[in-house]
Amino acid sequence: MGRKRSPENENLPRGMIFNKKAQTYYLRGKDQKDIRLGKSINEAFRNYYAYAEINFECRTISDLIDRYLKEISPTKAETTHKSNVRAAKHLTKRFGHMNPLMLRARHAYQYLDLRAREGAPIRANREFALLSCIMTHAVRWGIIDSTPFHGIIRNPEKPRDKLVTNEEVAIFCKYCPRWLQLYVELKLATGLRQTDMLKLSSKDWNDNHGLRVQTSKTKNRMQFAYCEHLALIIAELKEINGYRGKEKSKAPLIHWYFFASHANARLEKPLTPDGLRTAWNKAMLEAISNGELDKAQRFQERDLRAKAASDCKNINQAFELLGHSNISTTKRIYRRGYSEVDSLAPQTETKAEVKINNGIKAKTKRKTKH
Repeated sequence: MGRKRSPENENLPRGMIFNKKAQTYYLRGKDQKDIRLGKSINEAFRNYYAYAEINFECRTISDLIDRYLKEISPTKAETTHKSNVRAAKHLTKRFGHMNPLMLRARHAYQYLDLRAREGAPIRANREFALLSCIMTHAVRWGIIDSTPFHGIIRNPEKPRDKLVTNEEVAIFCKYCPRWLQLYVELKLATGLRQTDMLKLSSKDWNDNHGLRVQTSKTKNRMQFAYCEHLALIIAELKEINGYRGKEKSKAPLIHWYFFASHANARLEKPLTPDGLRTAWNKAMLEAISNGELDKAQRFQERDLRAKAASDCKNINQAFELLGHSNISTTKRIYRRGYSEVDSLAPQTETKAEVKINNGIKAKTKRKTKH
């Protein structure tokens, strides 16, 4: 039995290692010579599948998965790619030996039921979604004629319904460093995804047109019009990350990220999702341990996006703010709490309606007498 992989390497594919000291990914070859893959996980995966020996004849589902992970998955967002790699391990374990031509809808249902019994029904849905996407590409690659997964009913899911209150946000912010407080304010003002928030930089802001963002997931181009609230947030962020040097000899940077860790600020790199998660959990645990928030009031970073949508006046405004491709997604997942609607008041009859109603009543009486 091989030695257990370290925590930073356990979710990486075979042969890939992460050197913590150099902050770089490598491919460990058969002769123990390491091939440098890159510093970012996206770059590392692209190079990994270029160097690794993979069979592209696609005789098995395992071959299909490998081809997808090399050609398609690295083009997606970094978090999506990492999720695909984790899901691929489960799919390879169950389907890897099968011939793609033998895959049927019943196999998908068996897999969904099996993973549900293992306690991961929602994870099973994500893994099946990846398998379905791989089979769709298999049609494009000419390996199969049609995908067998039309109309598959997935495991039932209940959308997250935590509605964060203004009081909970205010208490949480008391325990946050100033840059994280500004992150929360900007998130509530724009409703941007975490990936897009961490990529924001000085090139996205202009005092004339406001904040321009091309979302990473839907590629929508959004412009948040200039307003005093946004200007104040970004001006303060500039004071934190827009200058270098000591207090008396600060030099402004031409390009700077809105959110950067102290370690990465000198390198002019954005804050990583792990860095944000660490700061977020630290502040949340302090708020809970001091008794100002209880565990039921605990909320996640992504809940702020839903709060921004729920604070909108109507569904159309929320749809525009979040930049969704389909309004049903906004309504089903992000609009939480109660929607305000106007009640109907009794309507007074017009003179014409009164005349018509009196005529109908008179006819009814005459018929009754006869």
